[in-house]
Amino acid sequence: MSDKIENELSALSKRMNITEEEMTTKYGEIAESNGLDLNDDRQSMVALTLTRNFVRGSLKGKKSSGGFGDSIWGFIVGEEPARDVQEWKRRTIQNDYRANPNAVLNDGRIAEIIETDAGSFEKSQVYDGELQTKNLPQVPASAIEVDDGKWIVPVDNVKAFMSGDSNPRYGKPLPAEEFRKRVHVIAKKSGGDFEYYTLGLKNDAAKNWSADHYRWLHLHVILNEERGAAYGIKGRTLESLTYNDSLDPESDTHVDTSGLSMEDLVAEHMEDYVADLIELEDYHNALREQTGIKMVLTDGIVTSMNLTPNEKTGNRVMWIEPVDANYGFEDEEMSDSTPVWIPEGVDINFGIGSDVVLLGRTNQTQKRDTDGNYLDDEWNPVSINLFGVYARVALGNANVDADSDDDVDFW
Repeated sequence: MSDKIENELSALSKRMNITEEEMTTKYGEIAESNGLDLNDDRQSMVALTLTRNFVRGSLKGKKSSGGFGDSIWGFIVGEEPARDVQEWKRRTIQNDYRANPNAVLNDGRIAEIIETDAGSFEKSQVYDGELQTKNLPQVPASAIEVDDGKWIVPVDNVKAFMSGDSNPRYGKPLPAEEFRKRVHVIAKKSGGDFEYYTLGLKNDAAKNWSADHYRWLHLHVILNEERGAAYGIKGRTLESLTYNDSLDPESDTHVDTSGLSMEDLVAEHMEDYVADLIELEDYHNALREQTGIKMVLTDGIVTSMNLTPNEKTGNRVMWIEPVDANYGFEDEEMSDSTPVWIPEGVDINFGIGSDVVLLGRTNQTQKRDTDGNYLDDEWNPVSINLFGVYARVALGNANVDADSDDDVDFW
């Protein structure tokens, strides 16, 4: 892909409020649907012209119909905490740089910046296998100071995406922070069918997202139905979130949901993640061999809970058991309850004895001795990091059980 096409796709992505990768993917899809060979210079420019037309049409539709993208309605099954995906990268690069600075530089993972006697900043960077230098007017915000008057800047060293398309961000600085959030949604477009989507949110949208789970809502997103994915639109998605029960029943946007069962829809469209609580450890071990999203959808009875947030993690905890657990009452016959770690943002409005459906990620930690050393082949029970919960039968009130006998020290 030529520099001209890369630069124009980058500019078009900004106009569409989508990522450069998504714009490049759309460019490839347009070329494929029109039988164009992107390895041919002339045909690649024809594809670019068609992509420009697509953007013009989309922006025109945004002005006339109130928004580029897709209007969907459905409900949130669960959400994963927002995380800074650059934090781990920056920490790893700093550690690797301390161990072997030349290797990190030669691999194209960083640029080095040194302040000169003249007060300018000289950048050294390996780009496409060659060491290049350039004077900069200032140090980028993402720079990490490693010595007096010396910085390193993490850069994108991926030349091409898995699709084969070149990466227009290759060699450019990575952001100082980049928050991502994944939300699990069952939803449909008007006239369409319900589907399970993973909704991806970035930066401010990821940090500011707030939505009730298992409550019918309307949302404006970009859908990729082939991938089962939805993407947030800057300045649109968060602002479009509207709960169906807050709308006038006589309005055009209100939907009659009286004949729909959220639980049935979840079971139908997320069946690949369903596991019985009794078999949770086997399911967890099987997940290690699989690629893709590692989640579990299960159910159980709440046996106890402690809703005092942990001082370090902010997590709360509840314990659940299978509804059909069958065991005696001798100590060796009693099965362990499964700990479920509840992050901030997941509302708990039910109490002990409630029958709940859970979506989350399984986790298992290794046991330690009294000195803190790991014990070989000895593991704590599998736990669940909660993404979302639906109270099939809600009993009592959410309460704080600070004196629970369950051992949570391993967390």
